[in-house]
Amino acid sequence: MDLALLLSRIQYGVSLGTHFIFPPTTLGLSLFILLAESFYMRTKKEVYRDLSSFAVRILTLVFALGVATGLTLPVTLGTNWAQFSKISGSVFGVQLAVEAVVAFTLESVFIGVLFFGRKKVKPMLYWWSTLLVFVGSHFSAFIIIAANSWMQTPAGVHYADGKLILDNWLAMNFNPSSLLRFFHTVAAAWLVGTFLLFAISAYFMYKGREQVAAAKMMTIAGTVALICSLALPILGHASVLEIEKYQPIKGAAMEGVYNSQTDAPLYALGWVDEKDQKVIGLPLPGMLSYFYDFNFNYKVRGLNELAPNPADRPPVQSEFQTFRVMVMVGSILIVVLVLGMIFHARGTLTRKKKSLIAIMICTPLPYIGVETGWITAEIGRQPWTIYPDPAIGFPGLRTADAVTQGLNPGYVLFSLIFFSLVYILIFVVFFRFLPTMVKKGITPPAETPEQVKGGQQ
Repeated sequence: MDLALLLSRIQYGVSLGTHFIFPPTTLGLSLFILLAESFYMRTKKEVYRDLSSFAVRILTLVFALGVATGLTLPVTLGTNWAQFSKISGSVFGVQLAVEAVVAFTLESVFIGVLFFGRKKVKPMLYWWSTLLVFVGSHFSAFIIIAANSWMQTPAGVHYADGKLILDNWLAMNFNPSSLLRFFHTVAAAWLVGTFLLFAISAYFMYKGREQVAAAKMMTIAGTVALICSLALPILGHASVLEIEKYQPIKGAAMEGVYNSQTDAPLYALGWVDEKDQKVIGLPLPGMLSYFYDFNFNYKVRGLNELAPNPADRPPVQSEFQTFRVMVMVGSILIVVLVLGMIFHARGTLTRKKKSLIAIMICTPLPYIGVETGWITAEIGRQPWTIYPDPAIGFPGLRTADAVTQGLNPGYVLFSLIFFSLVYILIFVVFFRFLPTMVKKGITPPAETPEQVKGGQQ
């Protein structure tokens, strides 16, 4: 592989992988804030106001770092992936403009109201601000997810003079895979943000601090996280069916299927022997065929049929393993949330120190889940940056052809090192300030004990 191409892929993977930590957290936190503020408006119990304000402080930090990590992405696209920009500029130019002018502006303005305006605006205006932050962040997510989905299932464009020209903005955004990918990604993002607060509430319970507020936070965050964890397998199964329909090569790589077969086994765990074209592991006989069509006789198409040329296949081992890591993480989170919420409902969780520690230890798992899910989606698209569309005569854009022509590897290496140092600094800031925010507690220090007691009744 060309060195400039390899370094460009590493740089974009590092950049986007780092950035992708923050937007899902933002989506989950924005939902929690909207719920907490709604409970406050309905009940007038200040404990809900305090929970909302606590989450706003975390959201502000996460949003700021998300902006910082996101700034490198358009720079990288413009410098390292000029051929991609040249071919898809009419699509991505519009998407990035809409995301920046509408979604990002809406989100950033009203996050400012949330952070600075608690005592300066009326409660109803503050509630509307939480709603607009929620709407803005999710609209931003839709625009970006739709653009990525378009790369996998193009629509709303025509191909002329070596470029993809946008014809129908709505058709492009609502391409065959965008809505399902959006719902799947948002459910995962809600799980990320609310599980973070679920773990923080476990920390307060473990320390014996602010028990009433921590219990309220655990109830709200844990309920949302549990619902999302249970919804994700359903959405994931629907996504697999969509992949089988529109990107069967990706689906075959995810399951390590080389030869088309009926009664195809599903491997819970395994290792792909790419040389002998088989999977070594723990098979569930016939279950892959059954999951695809509820029929053991369903024929699962293999890579040798779908992509006889190995150059047209994604890296099978990586695709197979990252998919299973995502599934395994999701399964662990379901168990943790079900048990945690049962103990919490019974009022016994505060006495189960080991369970509280287990919840806190699981804090990174949702992030591992969304990262491996994203990697599965992107690796599975290879070797294409934009999938072929025979209906419009588009032959597809390979990743090897999307890189800037004549790119100097030394320049890419320098920018990779520089960006990586910036990301390390961002993580230092994140892990320095987040624990400090948590240690300060949920209830504002300026409030008197009488106020705190009144808010916890």
